[in-house]
This record gives sequence, C-alpha cells and structure tokens, in this order.
Amino acid sequence: MAESRPVSSAQKKQEAAKIWLFYYNRVLYEKGIISEQERNRMTLKIDKWQMPQQVL
Repeated sequence: MAESRPVSSAQKKQEAAKIWLFYYNRVLYEKGIISEQERNRMTLKIDKWQMPQQVL
C-alpha cells in the first residue's frame, strides 16, 4: 500500500485549478468552440501548467 503524505493548501489549490481548466477545455470542445487538435494541445499545456507562486 502506498504511503499517504500530507497535502498542502497550495497543492490543493493547484489541483483544483487544473480540474477547472480541464473541465472548461472539455466543454469548449463539446460545444464545438475549439477543435480536437486545439483541445489536445490545451490538455498538454494544462498538464505542464504551474500556478504562479503569488496566487498560492
């Protein structure tokens, strides 16, 4: 079993922001506002994205 480690408030904010970004990305694609290629490109960018330190 994997050991669980405490999650900081900053990590929680980071993950919550990514969840919203993935959600909006999917909605834009489903509504036909962005193409599949744009959705895939944005998904890669969201995966690499880090929230600026001053926001945390």
